[in-house]
Amino acid sequence: MRVEVFEDQAALSRATAEFVRAAALRAVEARGEFSLALAGGSTPLEAYRLMGGDPAFPWAQTQVFWGDERCVPAEHPDSNRGAALAALGPPQALPPDNLHPIRGQLAPQEAARDYEWRLKGYFAQQGRPEFDLALLGLGPDGHVASLFPGGHGLAQGAAWVVPVPAPAHLEPSVPRVSLSLWALNQARQILLLVSGAAKAPVVARLRGGDPQMPAARLRPQEELLLYLDRAAAGD
Repeated sequence: MRVEVFEDQAALSRATAEFVRAAALRAVEARGEFSLALAGGSTPLEAYRLMGGDPAFPWAQTQVFWGDERCVPAEHPDSNRGAALAALGPPQALPPDNLHPIRGQLAPQEAARDYEWRLKGYFAQQGRPEFDLALLGLGPDGHVASLFPGGHGLAQGAAWVVPVPAPAHLEPSVPRVSLSLWALNQARQILLLVSGAAKAPVVARLRGGDPQMPAARLRPQEELLLYLDRAAAGD
């Protein structure tokens, strides 16, 4: 795992936007398109705003996916899809057909089946969800996407996409749909974004390799990066 520490959240957001743009340009040059799985939560939103306003970003060749979603309509304030697209703009150069959201308005099991079916169609040639880059946040319990300690989607051989019951310990307490750990680990690169002093204890556990944390089990195909602001890095 490569770790980078930035002075504050603004610097973290700028570095994230620059990293994603560079990854996109490399993928387009190598394979003709860029497949990106977006993270939910508030930490990446400023990076999304910067990406959406970047004239050098190859949006026309970018396919946008999501790592997880809350089971709410897209216009609901808790929707990862809605928040990300509002922050992105979305860019005029991004074709609507290049968006592949999880349909949070459906029941969890139905939404999971629907998303897995569409992923298997898109990645039919590869036979696995080979995202060029997956962005993830880090929860206070070490969860990533909606994969909670001891919960659904962590076992080897799990489905590509899993329905997740509403977590009692976390707001919003609504059912969710998430890529499985196996699916996340098929990505070429994973960029884990963490900000704020409240996350310093869980970052320390992650860097110590706590096996109970889903985040500690991330094993992408090429590279795992951890981007922290100084507050999240702690001591």
